[in-house]
Amino acid sequence: MAQDEAAKQFSFRLPEGLVHRVEHCMGELRAAGLEVTRADVVRMLLKHALDATHCQIDLLLGGSRSKRRARKPPPPVAGTRQTSGG
Repeated sequence: MAQDEAAKQFSFRLPEGLVHRVEHCMGELRAAGLEVTRADVVRMLLKHALDATHCQIDLLLGGSRSKRRARKPPPPVAGTRQTSGG
């Protein structure tokens, strides 16, 4: 697939199950007549995920999961007065 802009190399490792899913997706696209590589599929999926979620944590992690993983407030700093939040 052709790229519209200059690309930078970005390498990372994926769990085997995720690689299988990417390869399955590649097979589906090839069956539809597209000539794609694994890298093409990863780029397409990554772009789609970024466009669809706009990096909103609740969309990335799925509603209730983001609530469970909410960060705890930092501990109070010594010598400061704590106010009640509201």
